[in-house]
Amino acid sequence: MKRNNKKQIVGALPVRPAAFAVLAALAEGPKPGFAILEAIDKTSPGHSIFGAGTLYRLLRELRRAGWIGRTSPPSDDALDERRQYHVLTSTGKSILHAEARRLRRTLDAAGLLSQSSRG
Repeated sequence: MKRNNKKQIVGALPVRPAAFAVLAALAEGPKPGFAILEAIDKTSPGHSIFGAGTLYRLLRELRRAGWIGRTSPPSDDALDERRQYHVLTSTGKSILHAEARRLRRTLDAAGLLSQSSRG
């Protein structure tokens, strides 16, 4: 990782929970907004973090920051031109991994990680 890029990553931490949830959802691959919400809802059933309006504002913010970008829909979804697919950029991936490491260290320091979940 380049020195400037590392400074950019470290300067972005800690990541807001909603932004972290979006980045984590996109780690599985490109998704349209509704699929991002579905992926987030799977990780917190019965506890919605935010709605569609907040998501689309956050997607715009993450795009401007260079953490995510837009990509072409997969060939099986090319018929719906309205769907915009979002994808992690290399910066977004780096920030996601850095934040996950930071959270893991915090939980470990608090004694909240079991031996099997360390890694």
